[in-house]
Amino acid sequence: MALSASPLRSGQDKQANPEDRRLEAYRREGFLGPIRLFTPEQCRRIARHLRRSGLPAPIEWEKGRAASDRVFYDLATQPVLLALLTSLLGEDLILWGASAVVRAPGAMHPWHCDMESAAPAGGFITAWIGLEHTSRDSVLQLISRSHRMGKTVQQARGERGLRRDLATPAAMLAVVREAEPGAALVQPEMSDGDALVFDGRLWHGSLNQRTRGTRTALLFQYATPASAVRMPDFAQLDWPFKFRAAPLPPVIVVAGSSSDGVNRLAPPPPPSSDGHPMVGTAIHPIILPLEHPAREWEAFSAFRGPTRTLGEMSCHASVLVPGHSPHPPHAHREEELLIPLSGEAELVVAERPDDPSPRIERIRPGTFVYYPAFQHHTIRNPGTAALGYLMFKWFAPPAGWPGPMPTTLHRFGDIAAPADAGGFWIERVFEGPTDCLSKLHAHLTVLQPGAGYAPHVDAYDVAILTLEGTVETLGQVVEPRSVIYYSAGERHDMKNVGAGPARYLVFEFHGPGVPPPAWPSSARALARSAFRLGRRLTRAILRRLKRQ
Repeated sequence: MALSASPLRSGQDKQANPEDRRLEAYRREGFLGPIRLFTPEQCRRIARHLRRSGLPAPIEWEKGRAASDRVFYDLATQPVLLALLTSLLGEDLILWGASAVVRAPGAMHPWHCDMESAAPAGGFITAWIGLEHTSRDSVLQLISRSHRMGKTVQQARGERGLRRDLATPAAMLAVVREAEPGAALVQPEMSDGDALVFDGRLWHGSLNQRTRGTRTALLFQYATPASAVRMPDFAQLDWPFKFRAAPLPPVIVVAGSSSDGVNRLAPPPPPSSDGHPMVGTAIHPIILPLEHPAREWEAFSAFRGPTRTLGEMSCHASVLVPGHSPHPPHAHREEELLIPLSGEAELVVAERPDDPSPRIERIRPGTFVYYPAFQHHTIRNPGTAALGYLMFKWFAPPAGWPGPMPTTLHRFGDIAAPADAGGFWIERVFEGPTDCLSKLHAHLTVLQPGAGYAPHVDAYDVAILTLEGTVETLGQVVEPRSVIYYSAGERHDMKNVGAGPARYLVFEFHGPGVPPPAWPSSARALARSAFRLGRRLTRAILRRLKRQ
């Protein structure tokens, strides 16, 4: 049986950009891999989870497990996997299929194209990950370059009058080579924890040739948001395909954003709350007793708890009387944003609690500060009026992305829309990776009266501080000095319903699963990075599985 070299591991022009080479190889051959994602021990724990009784039922169909089982969702959004998929398919990505595939010794899945992802226009990608008894004798078989045929295996068989049992690997390879002479049969050497990533149109099949051991694999299926995902009519497995008008399968936005209308957008399943209710989409007006505070310093909580993408997120507003500080310089594991609302703030940024010469900064409304985890800091009120300020604090397992941001100040108060700006205008304030986030982003938005944006879903949490004007969102009218929080995966829109421009500050919290643009500079580095990052970021999942 012929075996083609993996595009990820084959020799390539060292002068070309590695990401460009990888993308070109994927487009030409239709697949990448094998790629190491999990260790053997991680595979064993995941397999034990799959065999548990009482697992959440998949939503609507067998491939709907990511919408109901948090473990499936977390595994399908591994950062290194999403980084690869978005580099191949684009920055906006939906997860529409998550399932486990089990093949007993001697079991065969005939050559086919997945009906849901076989549209000639493309836009679909699949990750196949071996968990148990994975070897060259049991892995998925592919025909490279078959995604360029413009037709499915099922259609090609029908045109030639071939029964399913006669569609052997050799016969199907011969069909593809009529149009693509460079096509090859791919049956790579793989072990548990290895993955193949392939175009949704690629011709594939499987035969577990092992005499012992049932082969178990994970199947995660993704698409661009513009690609319509529909459930097949499984009574019609051959060409021409038929699809069900309803129900629509749930899809989850796992990178970027997606608008309503094409697919049925669903939020990720909630994580374990550990006693705190999950932070959901809501509006929180900020009301502070600035004229007559009851105490020298008082905090007013808006929300606190896990979100669908972060281990912990909290928001509170505080009031601080003149001449006081809430505490000596301290440090904590959470990252933090501090935004003055009124008065003047004196920031103390120290190297340690007893730092004799800390950095001192004075800021007023129109500026905010970002504190990384474990940065010693405090705040003082040097003015004659009460100081009001807003804080966001969050924590997630360290993402491991290079170059986290230091403590930084950012001004937005003097940003103004130009005279020729349209109805919806934005200006980025800052953006970068942090210890806990693959990306923390902030921008200022100006909406003219009547302007806005349609309902859509983001793969990340969004917090908005309204500054001027009146907007409508979530069916409610929102006045200035309010916090609007959109949880990842929740629909939201915005419209200016006031008589003048509306200004608001937007923060995007891209969780560890959302990839940065950078990528390792070689295939070997990619494999090492995938192994290390996958091992580190799955510890929380696997510890939970070990307790079950």
